[in-house]
Amino acid sequence: MSRAQVIRTVKVRCPRCGAEIPLELTPNIIEEAKANPLGLAGVAYPHLDHVLIAYFDRNGEERGVRVFLTLQAPEKGLYEILLSKDDLKGLRNISGFRVESRKLNIRISSFTTATTAALKISGRDTIVEVDFQRDFSYQILRGWLEILLDVLENSYSSAPLDYVNTFRILDIMLEEKPFAYAKQVFWLVANGSTITIRPRLPEALLFKKYRPTLVYEKYSGAFISKVIEKNEMKVSEALGEDNPQVLFVNAEALLSLYRRGVLDLVIE
Repeated sequence: MSRAQVIRTVKVRCPRCGAEIPLELTPNIIEEAKANPLGLAGVAYPHLDHVLIAYFDRNGEERGVRVFLTLQAPEKGLYEILLSKDDLKGLRNISGFRVESRKLNIRISSFTTATTAALKISGRDTIVEVDFQRDFSYQILRGWLEILLDVLENSYSSAPLDYVNTFRILDIMLEEKPFAYAKQVFWLVANGSTITIRPRLPEALLFKKYRPTLVYEKYSGAFISKVIEKNEMKVSEALGEDNPQVLFVNAEALLSLYRRGVLDLVIE
């Protein structure tokens, strides 16, 4: 990358090994933070047996550091995670998928059933390949996979459930034309095991007391009560393994509550 594309170099201390890591802050990172539902963008730096992730906000200010242990040393190749057939049971459009993440050093793949079409798309650190049970418009497939690739390029979860839920939602989204807002929902679901829900007080109590009609008519009151009454829980725990339509709507509900200041979504 040329120096003209670098806003500045930020030195971040790794909490695991104590090393001082130089990270380059670029305009792309700022744009990513502006588009992110939490207003954050992560910069990954693979180091020894771990990956350091530094998060920056839309103003280019550092907002925290997280360390992920790699599941396998990079010199041994990608760590393989093979999902069972039951993990993708009930899908009506996708017959299988494979995701490779060089920054996380993992490959997650599923058993593939009868396939009529397949599409592979590659990014800077990620490869996504999806097999389909039936034919779709290439433009629709390409549009959704480009959204998904962008999401996974900027995701840092290695939890199989996060990938399963992401592809279960993709399965139903394929029946619609791609739309930009879906990217925020996909990102939240794809990072569900790394994000903690923390209700704000007294905002959450007031929200529960006055029950704004606009929110409670659109989203499940039982789900809203669950997430604002508990001290904290992971997004993946809150979403569970519900059907894809409910997963999408409940993820939307979390983003709506976050935008209204009722709860915080904290990357941990």
